[in-house]
Amino acid sequence: MSLSNEDSQWLKRGKQRAAVAQALRKPMTASEICAAARELAPRLQLRDVWFLMRQLSERGLAVPLNERSNNGRLYALTDKGRTAVALAFNVSIPELAATVDWRLYSWVARSRIRQRVLLGLARLENLSQEPQTATNIRKFILSSYPVGLNPVLQAVRELAVKELITCVGVTRVRACKLFRVSPLGHAVVHEFQR
Repeated sequence: MSLSNEDSQWLKRGKQRAAVAQALRKPMTASEICAAARELAPRLQLRDVWFLMRQLSERGLAVPLNERSNNGRLYALTDKGRTAVALAFNVSIPELAATVDWRLYSWVARSRIRQRVLLGLARLENLSQEPQTATNIRKFILSSYPVGLNPVLQAVRELAVKELITCVGVTRVRACKLFRVSPLGHAVVHEFQR
């Protein structure tokens, strides 16, 4: 029996292991994996995901992309893992994009407000083709995620420091800063939308 066939057989044994392997179609945190895998294994708990991800890592099927981070680790399948999942479940998982800074991606993924602000700004840009203020971003995401202006301002500052968004000017009336998603930010946004 070949090594990849052995790994695929191992993935098939156990409902939770199979659910986690099938859910990991893109880089995800343990809580995202848990939520996605619950469709196939409803009794799956977050602690089970941590244990299974450790097992997958030991077998060389998955790897944490931000290994030094203690919380919000971002996991992805390795080439060996993608092959084993394809053999076991007939699921094709694309390779990781080389254009994405996965540490920045995981930093955004660890904070729901940073993620909502970045994705909200990208959607607003697509709709209006104009740079946006923090107030406009808040108004846009408010319908799906209740949040105050101060957390949005903090997220905007953090995203600007990491160069995921850039300040491109100010409004005429109140001199509010106008922001656009940077090329680096667009690469991260693309991965979230995948």
